[in-house]
Amino acid sequence: MVRRPPRRRQAGPGLILAIALPALAAGLTAVALSQHRHAVGHPHGSPAALARLADLTPARPMPSDGHRLHAVIAEPGTAGLRIDPLERLAGGLRPATPARISIPAAGVDAAVDEVRVRRGGVEVPEIGRAGWVDTGPRPGEPGRAVMIGHLDTHEGPGLFARVPKLKRGQEIAVVDARGGVHRYDVVGSAEIEKRSFPAEAVYGPSRRPVLVLITCGGPYRPGRGYRDNILVYARAA
Repeated sequence: MVRRPPRRRQAGPGLILAIALPALAAGLTAVALSQHRHAVGHPHGSPAALARLADLTPARPMPSDGHRLHAVIAEPGTAGLRIDPLERLAGGLRPATPARISIPAAGVDAAVDEVRVRRGGVEVPEIGRAGWVDTGPRPGEPGRAVMIGHLDTHEGPGLFARVPKLKRGQEIAVVDARGGVHRYDVVGSAEIEKRSFPAEAVYGPSRRPVLVLITCGGPYRPGRGYRDNILVYARAA
């Protein structure tokens, strides 16, 4: 069972309150999702198309400097979604958890906190910090690592205020807790109604490292927040 997250500081109208999650861990109830009917601003057709594009071969070769931690998959068995530090791994070391994210084109250079799954969604990060959904892959290993951030706050723009404007080819870097740097190139973005959140295209499997950034967007409704989510897909550089 997932414990209820601690109470967090009240944030502004950019809170991500309706990011739906499938049953990612034991004890969670799957969220029923309808087909998305509202999708705008994505150059490649749909979140599913962006997910496929992000899973293609990287645009440029991975550097071979002798120090890169290669992505591996835990051997089946003991730790489920959370890998114990002493659990045997197939192939070597797993990347460490993310510690910092840098997106020069969006003015982002911030610490990353783990955010936990709660029934029907995820907890939101502190203002000025990004949140990594800790039930998913870590940046640098195969699969879609998901990070969320505020669009705005009561005091002004949030950490991800300029993320919806990211363009194809712009760079994202995630530094992990061991100092490893995992680089991504943006492939495109989509705007989707929260009520029709495309969970399979966000949290589904991927053969290669993919990063998905999520923030709010669309019209703002007093007392209810933003109607939409903005999804930005990036693939390993």
